[in-house]
Amino acid sequence: MTKTSTPTRLLPRYATLPEAIEYCRSSRRSLERRIAEGKLTRFQNGFRVIVDLNEVDAMLRGERH
Repeated sequence: MTKTSTPTRLLPRYATLPEAIEYCRSSRRSLERRIAEGKLTRFQNGFRVIVDLNEVDAMLRGERH
């Protein structure tokens, strides 16, 4: 059996905004601006705002989602 190279979608890696800020070494204002611009998707988990770190990685690489 041979393995085919098909693109697979990454599972979401959710982080709170403070965790994402530390992860990408950015400011809260900068991440909130990216959310407002539509470059990052904002999710609500109860009272916490969370983002997908895969989207953060793509944003840092200059890719669009």
